[in-house]
Amino acid sequence: MAQRIITIFLSTPSDVAEERGALSSLISEINDVVAFLAPERNVSLKLIHYETNVYPNIGSAPQDVINTQIPIDYDIHFGVMWRRCGTPTKSADSGTVEEFDRALAHREKTGKPTIMFYFSNEEITLPTSDDEIEQLRKVMTFRRRLETIGLTAAYPTRAEFRERARIGLLRAVADILRNDLPRRDQSDELTAGPALDETLAALAKQYDKIREDMQPGSSRTRRMTAILEDMKAEAPTAQGSLADLMSHGSPGHRLAAIAVLQVFPSRQQLPWLADRLDPELEKPFIGYQAAMALLQAVRSLPSSDCEMLKSEVSRAHELASRNPHDPPRIAALEYALRELKVKCG
Repeated sequence: MAQRIITIFLSTPSDVAEERGALSSLISEINDVVAFLAPERNVSLKLIHYETNVYPNIGSAPQDVINTQIPIDYDIHFGVMWRRCGTPTKSADSGTVEEFDRALAHREKTGKPTIMFYFSNEEITLPTSDDEIEQLRKVMTFRRRLETIGLTAAYPTRAEFRERARIGLLRAVADILRNDLPRRDQSDELTAGPALDETLAALAKQYDKIREDMQPGSSRTRRMTAILEDMKAEAPTAQGSLADLMSHGSPGHRLAAIAVLQVFPSRQQLPWLADRLDPELEKPFIGYQAAMALLQAVRSLPSSDCEMLKSEVSRAHELASRNPHDPPRIAALEYALRELKVKCG
């Protein structure tokens, strides 16, 4: 079998060197594991970054040199931000933002690359200079923009980045490899599994309590989003409990089911996700996360599922439009429909 090299372009500002090192180490570890456990697959990951894949070239702007020497023919665009957005370029707030814009434009035309973007929620000290304030403002503006199209993930502390990135990266690689193969049988996906993991059950109860006790607002949304990210970290061990989570009367348990489906999209569960967009069934936060799960399904499921994807995403959009005062859900589904046009024609 010819070697399959999955290329990963790493795009970051200067303040996340620790995360860059962690990702490089993670990729080396994954390559070692795959070579040992499945040598017949002949698959390896290759990290691309301007520090190692670009040579100096005088006469052009630095970002133009990077853009020229690293064309968008890689499989995965992997971005990370914390406190800094980066150095401005001629057309964007930073090189990291410009690299994202180029990758997104290419994706909207061709369906590739897979785009993964992580933001650190590590606490920061109070900014003491105008530059630090401006950098933080640009990060927040960029983050809000990406959250409307479902391209982000978060990690609570820098020490936890590696494990959070592992889950997302392995899932992205699995999707890429799956698209190289005939569609697998998914008939047994929703089978009864072991008892619900105690960590996930505790997170579900915590979500229900926050939703009940806290007043609506940005603070409550941040708390609920942090719980969702923790649920996604538990997704690999929670797949066997998916049926129980979906049918549970607790909103927190249904959110846990959505978290699993964001990490592991399933053709069988598309109708259930679309139903979550009915404003009479779910509150806006759960509806929005269901829209994000549908968007991920558009990106992950094979082209053979296009008809069902079109049907359920369109139905979800119709349901979401019944509440025009909640535009984030509608915007996410409209973006999913645009990606479906690229993917399915």
